[in-house]
Amino acid sequence: MPIDLLTQQVPLVLNALFLASVLFLLGTGLSIIYGMLNFLNLAHAAFLVLGAYVSATVITRVVTALGGSVGSGVLFVVLLVGLLLVVPAVVSIVGLAMERTMFRPIYGLEDDYQLLATFGVILMMEDGMKFIWGGQPVTATAPSNLLGGVTLFGSRYPLWTLFATGVTAVIAVTLYYFFEGTRLGKITLAMAEDAEIVGVTGIDTRSVHLKVYVIGVALAGLGGALYLPNASMTTGLSLQFVILAFAVLVIGGLGSLKGAIAASLLIGFMRSFGTYYVPQLALAIVFLLMAAVMLIKPTGLFGDIKA
Repeated sequence: MPIDLLTQQVPLVLNALFLASVLFLLGTGLSIIYGMLNFLNLAHAAFLVLGAYVSATVITRVVTALGGSVGSGVLFVVLLVGLLLVVPAVVSIVGLAMERTMFRPIYGLEDDYQLLATFGVILMMEDGMKFIWGGQPVTATAPSNLLGGVTLFGSRYPLWTLFATGVTAVIAVTLYYFFEGTRLGKITLAMAEDAEIVGVTGIDTRSVHLKVYVIGVALAGLGGALYLPNASMTTGLSLQFVILAFAVLVIGGLGSLKGAIAASLLIGFMRSFGTYYVPQLALAIVFLLMAAVMLIKPTGLFGDIKA
């Protein structure tokens, strides 16, 4: 009986950690952008979906070009370079172009105008991705297939999810060092508190804005790159992910890396176990948690910055 229980629960725990990893990358980027610019960008989740679509193209092109001429180990390394470096770079370039043409004019507007404007952007991006990649679900499982799987308590589980979770853990540690141990990171935290005071000191706040914005967009693109090899991507998922991203923001607290980690884990486990046991209420449970946190601690579990 205990073995049967473990056989059932272990995949749910691993799925929860995998989803938490993707949500951490998405929610952290949204948090630092919102914290610095006070910019409610609904379209941020679309960068994750864009990252997944770009990953599908990268995987397909690499496998077509090298699949029959190199070993599986070399092919996997080339795919990793494409997913971990090329995809975030491409998404960052797109995000930077959109920042300069679409987002910059609405900085400083009221939150409701920002929400309406960026909702329009997310619909535009969805249509653009549908035009380029089509409306059918897109899959590209070559990295996951090459990495293989592991047997846990009688169940076969893909190693890619464990790999993606490990990559995210390394990024979380790197971000902690960035915010606590680098000049740019400390300036970022200071600007989240009061950008005007930081500007008075002579620091080029606009340059810092752009750097941190690109980091946030790159994290979202990387989330899509890690998500795709173990799942399928289709248009319309941007709206689902933006809900979960804002849940991370609300539950964890604005400007808190610890909060983003805690919220991502909470939501990941709720979604994984909720989808298995009560699929009709899986998303509602997340909203209930958001409401409870807002009633008890409006700044979030670890938040100390008020937007």
